[in-house]
Amino acid sequence: MSTTDHEDAAIKEWVRILLEEGCNVSVEKKRVKELPEWFDEKLFTRGQKYFFANFYAMFVSKLTGLILVLTIPTILDVLVSTNKSSDAYHAFRRYSDTIKHMVEWYKHDLKNFNSKSQKSVTLVTGLHCAAIRLSEKSGLGLRVTQRDMVLTQFGFIGLILLRKKELGIIGTEQDDKSIVHFWRTMGYMLGIHDKYNLCQGSVDEVRSMCATLMKEVYVPALKNPPAKFNSMVTALIEGIKPISPMLDVDAVMTFLYDQCGVSKIMEPRLTTTYSRWMYNIQMFTHNVLLSKAWLACVFRPLLNYNMMFSVWLNINFPFGAAFRFGTKVFYPVQDNVHHQPIDESSVQAVSTPQPYNTPMT
Repeated sequence: MSTTDHEDAAIKEWVRILLEEGCNVSVEKKRVKELPEWFDEKLFTRGQKYFFANFYAMFVSKLTGLILVLTIPTILDVLVSTNKSSDAYHAFRRYSDTIKHMVEWYKHDLKNFNSKSQKSVTLVTGLHCAAIRLSEKSGLGLRVTQRDMVLTQFGFIGLILLRKKELGIIGTEQDDKSIVHFWRTMGYMLGIHDKYNLCQGSVDEVRSMCATLMKEVYVPALKNPPAKFNSMVTALIEGIKPISPMLDVDAVMTFLYDQCGVSKIMEPRLTTTYSRWMYNIQMFTHNVLLSKAWLACVFRPLLNYNMMFSVWLNINFPFGAAFRFGTKVFYPVQDNVHHQPIDESSVQAVSTPQPYNTPMT
């Protein structure tokens, strides 16, 4: 076998282990107390800067990646069971929190365990424990597994590596290495074992692992999504409209199909003039405004700062959300399971899901 053959075999074996064994291993429930020995501060910091240099395009990649994650039944059923993101208002609360955490990871010093980044990691670890406990009480079995965590990790990094050109992301190979290192580190801090971590290895290896997950997991899942998928996607899109008011469900889904290479085989979504306009604007933005150097030098900073400001405004002063959902957006949620104290010693797995049975080719 050639070197390429060995690499392909190793990647397929990693995917097999992730899908067949990772579903039986819970995310690490104990808070990670120190950075991994392989942590590279300069590379991590470069990954943070890479994100902000492409804030708009990477925000779009993470939005579409988040939608992809909703195609995974073991992840979706936890979200459905909480009933905290099945309508636009609750989706706004949940996903604005997700965006807030993500921005804090990219913005603050991870080496300082009193930083907002580390406090965010602590909170998210608690949310995972709450989800595990809720899944047990709801009879769902083992949830928030290593497999589910890695498939979610794909949502944050996969399309950045696979569709860098199509998204209009600009960066060197070293920048790609830095963003891979960033998500390897964040995965570790959030409880992903090195054995399963998607972002281990070289950029080419991680890109190949992402491509394999796309082919073996996400494309089949998009073709045959779970029953609640469409309603949850609609709630998600409607929920984050205060951040990006021009979002349209059909336009976003068609754009996602393009990124996943399944547009030609999926049911047409652009049935209204507005949807077609929004889709064409999105494509023009990525294919022209962010890809043509003489335009990108002007429009990339404008798009970046506009999206940064919108995110900041809606996290700190959600007036747009208040206009859509009422003044309740200004008050903390009191009845959300995710905000209750977590007794980690009480979290046990009562059963385990079956391995993801997507065939390997």
